[in-house]
Amino acid sequence: MKKLSAIVPVYNIDAYLQRCLESLVHQTLDSYEIIIVNDGSTDKSLEICEDYKKRYPDLIIIYSKENGGLSDARNYGIAKANGDFLAFIDGDDWIDHNMFADMYDKALETNADIVACDIDYIYDDNRIEFSSGGDFDIIKVKEHPEIALDINNSACNKIYRKALFNKIKFPVGLWYEDMGSVPKLILLAKIIAKIDQTYYKYLQRTGSITHTANAKIFDIYICIDDINQFMLSHVEKRHQSMLKEKIKQLYIINGAELTTLRIRTFDNKRIDFLKKNMQLLNVYCPDWYQNKLIENYSFKKRVTFFLLSKKLYHPLLWLYDLSR
Repeated sequence: MKKLSAIVPVYNIDAYLQRCLESLVHQTLDSYEIIIVNDGSTDKSLEICEDYKKRYPDLIIIYSKENGGLSDARNYGIAKANGDFLAFIDGDDWIDHNMFADMYDKALETNADIVACDIDYIYDDNRIEFSSGGDFDIIKVKEHPEIALDINNSACNKIYRKALFNKIKFPVGLWYEDMGSVPKLILLAKIIAKIDQTYYKYLQRTGSITHTANAKIFDIYICIDDINQFMLSHVEKRHQSMLKEKIKQLYIINGAELTTLRIRTFDNKRIDFLKKNMQLLNVYCPDWYQNKLIENYSFKKRVTFFLLSKKLYHPLLWLYDLSR
């Protein structure tokens, strides 16, 4: 049994993979394994992995499977893992050499089921943006279940006790796989702890951002509704009113704000997608425009929300195109 298993889904990322693997094979933790799940790569990714396997045979295990997407690859790796704790590292990202040791020690020190850290978003132009993994040290989740909705829902800036995955898997076939799983994992944890270090380096690839209209963007509503249903059966009633309000805010942040922003960058069908987005938002969160969260947004975004609420899609896109 290892202290930790790092699960690395790999699909056609040969230009970035070496940096990721270098950061993984030089971790300071004394007992861990690297499980690479080659998800049907057609470039040189598998060749690079096999080279590292030859150089680090005691660390690296490679599994190859037909392409099934990120969630499917992660779930496959979970089934093969031998670690007490699991980490999920995307193959085009990289981590600090002390990440696994420090976070594992924090888990032992606090008896935490999940330990989080901060993230650096690294852009192609070398710009770096800090993203907090949460402003806390140790939290008992039963007393403060809102932590599941308040912190960054990335799967990659955390380590998890493997037993949490006896009940939870990443949702196959849906976008937003982290949103569809991480809040549930947190709600199942007894204790979650935080280290105030930016151990995880998340590459923001320009080429990985699509501007093609895709109805999968609406999977976000499925994921949020699933979280809501999960909370109703796993959280004490005294907390549910507060959590329902936070769910409404998730719909505003991810539906009215982020999904609208994504649609505005589409190359075509923008009006159709804006209409569909508003239809879904009004079904899942009918009173979204009356929510107090709206008041906290900038004037520009409040104008956007107003135009959406009045179904004034053409003026909204005109303003967006004018500002580009």
